[in-house]
Parts: sequence; C-alpha cells; structure tokens
Amino acid sequence: MRVFIVRSAGKELNTDAGWYFHCVLEEHGIEHTMFDHRIVAYRGRLVKKAINRIVRRLASNREQAWSVLHRRADRELLARVEQFRPNLLLVMSGKTISRNLLRHIQSRWPRLRTVNVFWDNPFFYDLTFDALPEYDYFFVKDTYVVGEMRKLGADNVHYLPQACHPPEHRVLNDLTTAERAKYGSDLSFVGSMYPYRAHILDVFADMDLKIWGSGSHGIIPSDSVAFTKHQREPVFGRAKVAVFNASKINLNTQNYQNDIFGVSSKVYQIAASGGFQLIDYKPDLEKLFKVDQELIVFRSRDELRELAEYYLAHPEERAEIAERSRRRAIAEHSFVHRWQTISEAVNRQFKSRR
Repeated sequence: MRVFIVRSAGKELNTDAGWYFHCVLEEHGIEHTMFDHRIVAYRGRLVKKAINRIVRRLASNREQAWSVLHRRADRELLARVEQFRPNLLLVMSGKTISRNLLRHIQSRWPRLRTVNVFWDNPFFYDLTFDALPEYDYFFVKDTYVVGEMRKLGADNVHYLPQACHPPEHRVLNDLTTAERAKYGSDLSFVGSMYPYRAHILDVFADMDLKIWGSGSHGIIPSDSVAFTKHQREPVFGRAKVAVFNASKINLNTQNYQNDIFGVSSKVYQIAASGGFQLIDYKPDLEKLFKVDQELIVFRSRDELRELAEYYLAHPEERAEIAERSRRRAIAEHSFVHRWQTISEAVNRQFKSRR
C-alpha cells in the first residue's frame, strides 16, 4: 500500500496525528508521503486576514469562496498525488479539503481510497462535514457523533478513538532534578483554559496545583485558580510528558462541546506516560479502559476534590492504577493499533470492489 497523508498540523507536535501515522508507516516500511494542505492554503498573514472577509462576502456560496482561497493548495496537492500515485489518501481532519476537490480526485483516480480521521470538534467545521459523503471512510472519536451521523444516513462514519505514541509518551526514567522541580506538583492540568475548566479547578484553591497551557478562551477572572496558578507557559514534546511523569495527579477535564461520549488524546498520552489521572466520566471510557481500576473518574466538582485528597494520601494505590493504565494504553491504544484498524477497513473495501 502507498499512503498519501494530508496533514492538519497545529503548533503542537503532540496533537499532530499525521506525524504519528508517518512514524508508524516509517517503522513498518510502508511507502508514504506527507503534504499539509492547510499550511499552503493559509500561507501568509494577508491571506489569513482575507479569508474571513471573502467568506463573508460569498456567504451565499461558501464552497465557491473556499475554492478560490484554496486553489493554489488544491493544485499542489493534485500534482503531488499525480507524482506519488498512492492507493490511500489519509486525510487528517480535512478542514480545508472541499467536496469539489474530493470529487475531482475520485474522477481522476477512481481506485484511490479516501479516508478522513476527524478527531476535532464536529460542531464547528461545516466544510469538512459537507465533504463527508465523498470519503470511503470517515472516522470520528466519539460514539455519540457516529450515532447522530448514522441517523442522517452517513454509513461511512465509523468510531476510531485517539491514541498515544509510546516512543514519545513514556515513563521518563531520565527525568532530571531540575525537571522534577519545574514540572512536578501534587496536581497538574495541561491544556487550553475555558471558563468551565476554571470553574472546576477553583475547588483546588488551597492545594498545590500547576496549570500549563498557551492561553485562555473566554474571560477567566483574575482571582480564579485558573489565573493565579497558571504557569504562563505551554508545554510540548518532552516538557509535556515531564508534567505527566512528575505530577502526582494529572487532572483531565474533557471539553463538554467537543467530547460528548468520547475523550481527548490526553487520556492516552497521560496513561502511556505512566501518569495517574482523574478524568470526568464519559460513556466511551467504558470501551477503552477499566473505569476505576485503570483510571479514576469523577462526576462532580465535589467528588473531584474528594478523590484528589484520597489519592494524594494513598501513593501506592495511585501507582498501581497508573501502571495498569499504562499497560492498557500501550497494549490497545497506540497509533499502531489505529493504523491497523484503518488499513484493515481499506483492505476489506479493496477486496469487495474487485
């Protein structure tokens, strides 16, 4: 199989699924290449600023607006596909991949299978979901979204949870004294700060808590824990894994809009790093881990505070749970496992169409 990965890279390598799939394909000797359509489409500050103005003006024909904005990126992608001749187009999110572009690809290379791994918020990317019918497989991380899309007749939508990359998300046996001092704490939170998270974290006003992230979304009161205990520093790569390692308890609150039944990539990253986590309950967790044996869930702010106090006082129990969680993540929730699911689905389709 020859795989063409259409990346949707962010600033943070830890969330770049395209890169991790590249690592897996490289390790298994599978021929592939990568292209970031989004970066080419949004290249240049003036283009970014012009996008909203153009889309607003052409709101009556949004597909046409995006086609104009992304023409250069579309041409470049088509040229790369022509040169590489893949069997599989593996799209990460595809927020800039239009329905017309996919139709063009299908008409030009009818045997090319198209797969979208959409691990982002399903409620704010209409262009991606407009193109959904053109994919052979469209994977999402939340069984709630699968159910809702199936009601609309989208039989190509399937469940695929996010994953960890054990070569990166791992126990750091070489963690330095300086790293432990900087990144260690009784409690930690890594991620973007929203008002609802600030409200949850306020129960830890009198406890040793460090919050790591690049900024806030919405108004965060200056007297809130989310403001006073924020380290004013994002953590990427080893630094992020160091927080997971050095924290006694990793707090993991899911986005109530983005994660309805499902959970974010941080669940698997913390687990594979050997970190103990307290996570708000989501139904899909039952499919992924043994709840309250491999990770501990909370259902209210009061319960979160009680659980944090209990597990800070019971380090041996904490360590046992974290180790069980680590083993589960490595055994079932790596990018190798996710690639196996995708490739098996595509291979079945290849066979059925012969």
